Amino acid sequence: MPARTLPVTPRTAVSALAGLLGAFLVAFVLTDPPGGRWAIEVSDRELDRWLGAQPTGIVVGVVVAVAVCIALQRSGSRRLAWVVAAAATLPIGLVRMAVPEITGVDALISLHIVKCVAAGALLGAAVAAVWGHRGAQLAVVGGAVTGFLSVPAFGAATSTQSTSTLGEPSWWLLAVTVAAAIAAAAVADTGSRIPKITAPEAGAALLTIAALAVINRAQLAWIGQSGNETRTRQWVIIAVAMVVILVATVVCARFIARRTEIAGGVIVVAATGIAAAAMPVLVDLRSPFRDVPAWLTVTVAAVAVLAGMVLALRLPNPMAGLGVAALVPVVAVIWPDFGADGPWLLVRLAVVGVGAGWAVAGTLPGSAAVAAAALSIPFVSYVFHAAATVIAPSGPVTYDGAFQPLSGSEMSLEYASELDKQFERFALIPHYDDRVAGIALALAVAFCAWGIHGLRARR
Repeated sequence: MPARTLPVTPRTAVSALAGLLGAFLVAFVLTDPPGGRWAIEVSDRELDRWLGAQPTGIVVGVVVAVAVCIALQRSGSRRLAWVVAAAATLPIGLVRMAVPEITGVDALISLHIVKCVAAGALLGAAVAAVWGHRGAQLAVVGGAVTGFLSVPAFGAATSTQSTSTLGEPSWWLLAVTVAAAIAAAAVADTGSRIPKITAPEAGAALLTIAALAVINRAQLAWIGQSGNETRTRQWVIIAVAMVVILVATVVCARFIARRTEIAGGVIVVAATGIAAAAMPVLVDLRSPFRDVPAWLTVTVAAVAVLAGMVLALRLPNPMAGLGVAALVPVVAVIWPDFGADGPWLLVRLAVVGVGAGWAVAGTLPGSAAVAAAALSIPFVSYVFHAAATVIAPSGPVTYDGAFQPLSGSEMSLEYASELDKQFERFALIPHYDDRVAGIALALAVAFCAWGIHGLRARR
C-alpha cells in the first residue's frame, strides 16, 4: 500500500531539509568508484588489499542502510529515526579527524568501513524518518540522486591521504547535517508514526540489496582479474557480468513486486537503469584534467534532478525518464568525444539529471525499506563503471588545451623541459573505449526499460 500523504507544515519542512542534507552526505561517502588516485605509499600487496576493501566497505554500508530502515520502521518513531541520523553523522566526522594521524593500511581500511557503516545507518534513518510525506520523500530522493551524479567532481582535486578517492566530506556539510537532524528530532511529531513494515516487505528489501550488492562485488572481482586479457576478452567478460546483474535486478524487482507492490519493483529497476546511463558522465567528471568547478557541477545536477522530479509529478512515467537519461550513452556511440569537458559536459550532466529525477521519483514505493534499497543500488553499480572505463589498446591521445609559456625566451632550456614534462603528463591520460561502452550501457538502459514495462504490465 502506498505511504499516506501528510500535510505540509514547518515541521515536515525541517524534516525535508534534514533528509536532503543527510542523503547528499551519504552520497559523498558511498560514491567511491574502483580505481582512482591515492595519496598513500604502500607495498603492492597492501595496495591490493586496500583497493579490495573499498567496494567491500560500501557493500556493507548499503546493507546496513536497509537493515536500519527496517528496524526503525518496526519501532515507528520518527524522533528516534532522526536521533539515529544525527548519531550516525558523528562517526563520519570522527573519521575525518583521525585520517591525518593514520599511517597504516589496516587502520585506513578500518576507518573506511566505519565510515561506510555510519553512512548506511544515516541513509536508512533519513529514509525511515521522512517516509509517509511525499514532499520530504522527494527531498531525500533528490539529495541522494544529486549527490550520486555530482560528487565525483570533487575527486579530481584529492591530493591528501583519505579513506576514499573523493576525500573526506567538508566540515560545513557535516555540521549542517547534524544540526538539521537534531532540529528535526526536536520538532518531530510524536503522534505521526513511520508506516509499519511487514515481514515479507522487510525480507524482500533486505534480500534484494544484499543480493545485488554481493553480485556486483563478485563480478567486479572477476572483471579485475581480466585486466591483462585482450580487449575482446575483456568485453566478453564485462558483457557476461552485465547480463548477470541485469537479470538479477529484474528477478529481485519481480520478487519485491510480489511481496509488496509493483512500485517497489519499478524503482529498483529504474535506479539500476539510471546508474548505467550516468556512468559515461561520471567517468568524465572524475578526470584529473576536467575544467568544471565542483560547485557548478552540484548546482547543475540539483536543478536538473529537481526538474525531473517536477516532470514525475505531472507524468509519473519512469520509462520516459530512462529514455531521457539514455541519450547520454547513445550520444557516446555516435560521437564518442562529445562533451568530455567544459559546458557540454554540464549539458550531458543536466540531461542525465532530468532523466534520473523523472525515473526514480516517478514511482515512489510505499515501503521505506524498499526505497532505501533502491537508493543504495547506484553506489554499488561496479559493473557499469567497469564498462565505462575499459581502456582502448591503441589510438592517439590528444589534448585540446594550450600550453602556457614560461617567463623569458620560449626557446630556453627551462621552457623545453617544461614542455616535455607536460607532454609526458598528457600521454598518461587513458583513452577509453567510449563507443563500445556507449553501446553496452545504452543496451543496459533499454533492458531496464523492458523490465519496467514487464512489471507494469503485470499490474
